[in-house]
Amino acid sequence: MLSIILTHNVNAQEHLVPLSANLSLPVITSKNMNAAKTASVVALDTLPFFDDFSYAYQSPYPTAKHWKDSSVYVNVGFGTAPKSLGVATFDGLNKKGYPYWLTAPVSTSAPADTLTSHPINLEKLGAHSYNFADSIYLSFYYQAMGNGDWPEPNDSLCVDFFKPNQKVWKEVWHKNGYHPTASDTNFRIVILPINDTAYFDSIFQFRFRNRATTSGSLDHWHIDYVYLNKGRTNVDTVSQDVAFAYMPTPILKNYSKIPYSQYVSSELGSSFYNVLRNNYKNTSNITYYYDIYDHLNVLQHNYSAVDNIQPFQNSGYQTGIAQANVSLGTYTLAPNVDSILKIKHYIKTSSSDFNKANDTVIQYQKFPNYYAYDDGTAEVGYYNNTYGAKMGVRYTLNNYDTLRGINIYFDPITQGGLIINSTFRLMVWSDGGGIPGSVIYRDSAVKPFYLQGKYDMMPTFKLTTCLPMNAGTYYFGIQQTTNQLLNIGFDKNTNHHDALFYDIGSGWTQSSIPGSIMINPVMGCYVPPTPIGLAEYHQQHFGFSLYPNPAQNTLTIHTSELSLDAMTLNIYSTLGQSVLSKPFNNAEPIDISTLPDGVYFVYLNGLSKNTIPQKLIISR
Repeated sequence: MLSIILTHNVNAQEHLVPLSANLSLPVITSKNMNAAKTASVVALDTLPFFDDFSYAYQSPYPTAKHWKDSSVYVNVGFGTAPKSLGVATFDGLNKKGYPYWLTAPVSTSAPADTLTSHPINLEKLGAHSYNFADSIYLSFYYQAMGNGDWPEPNDSLCVDFFKPNQKVWKEVWHKNGYHPTASDTNFRIVILPINDTAYFDSIFQFRFRNRATTSGSLDHWHIDYVYLNKGRTNVDTVSQDVAFAYMPTPILKNYSKIPYSQYVSSELGSSFYNVLRNNYKNTSNITYYYDIYDHLNVLQHNYSAVDNIQPFQNSGYQTGIAQANVSLGTYTLAPNVDSILKIKHYIKTSSSDFNKANDTVIQYQKFPNYYAYDDGTAEVGYYNNTYGAKMGVRYTLNNYDTLRGINIYFDPITQGGLIINSTFRLMVWSDGGGIPGSVIYRDSAVKPFYLQGKYDMMPTFKLTTCLPMNAGTYYFGIQQTTNQLLNIGFDKNTNHHDALFYDIGSGWTQSSIPGSIMINPVMGCYVPPTPIGLAEYHQQHFGFSLYPNPAQNTLTIHTSELSLDAMTLNIYSTLGQSVLSKPFNNAEPIDISTLPDGVYFVYLNGLSKNTIPQKLIISR
């Protein structure tokens, strides 16, 4: 239902609303869609058929192994209390993450997403011909709403079976929409028999489909644990399976991402927190492991623990076991510009464990040029509906740096041109004793925009002027110059509401809505090189080039300037301290062997045009 989801305080001025687009889906291109379609024509599946979408952290699309075509969104964010990590979500968006019909009235309900299996051989297995005695059932779990929008009574989730000889689809199950209570986080099981001789064919298929308001990410249904096999019954509801149910927490203590130039040892967390679920009726003994690899895939640290995990139906998720709160022990981290940590979490279960695919989760910890609390996906939008409203997010700089811009995920499609043509200002505030204090930066008014055709990318709104910033706590955000709903992506799976503040004219208030807003400061005024070549790019944009970078003991700087008489080279630390100053001699190697490893800023004074400093990394 397209309705505003209010905070706990009915008088509050912060609100959540369903999004009209999906940040994670525009990766699909017509080329790979056609390739997938061609491959599906010849694909043929056999029993057993099982998919729990536990690969959701790797891909937002259903696996081509089982599914012929799909417009659903595979994710780890929308389902609450799933059977295992990952669900398939049905909504009002197409496979590219855009509305089927942007201007569809809220009261309408129309055909939307589908999830169609490959042809499945239900005719023969070797010399055996399938029949009713084989007791073949399809089961799945479904949930309405979850972390999304509840489906209205005229919306529905349906299952169809295909009769190959008649070339018709028959609806065999449907559920009308409803509004779950706040305490209803259940996934409900459906078990459907293969009870018609028309289905015992070599190209049997089944499909899921929904009806929804097709103007956005609305009227959500989530499915999990799709299982088709013989030898089952209509009370076959228990699976001997222990699985990861949610993504483990990041290796960082305060953020999901931090620039490598801002990382200090205190940013490393002390443990991982895992959520495991035992879907069996009996206690299971498992061994949990994690392995940490550096960017060269070299093992840096590992851990293991053995413990028992109680059945979910009796005890829920286990929080007291050794696998839930896992110490990082003596592990230390020293990231650089190339750092991408691979963290593999996995469990070893008994040989009778139903599904081994959901026993492994891999995280990648990156150190980009921006801070973030969110996990990179948005389930809803956040807004203040007041002209002049301000919102600021708290981040702490550990070292001197420069602010280049702010990544913000707006949802500008909603209400057509009203939002796209609205404006806001980028803002930075000092710390005022735990709330935003005085304004230290106010930029000119700009309009929201959306990166179409990008995957997992947020647009960067660049500052008009690069802002030098000392170490300390700051608040980064916006002041809107409109009363329109400037919906900003809101991640409901990482809770940092204590870092978000808003002011609608009566003073700053800390957010009371659990989650993380997608407002991420981008540090460093260095711009990554473009394909025209590193040296040429640097000279074009900075007036000079420096190499190698990262450097070890020597550095070479080159400029095309003809007159070098008045030029001076200056290198500063991230704390703003001068560590090297000398007259500049074009292309002469510069000795930097006495400078410790770290990040520096290089200035070349005396050029004929204004330049900005370049970031230098020394790494030995």
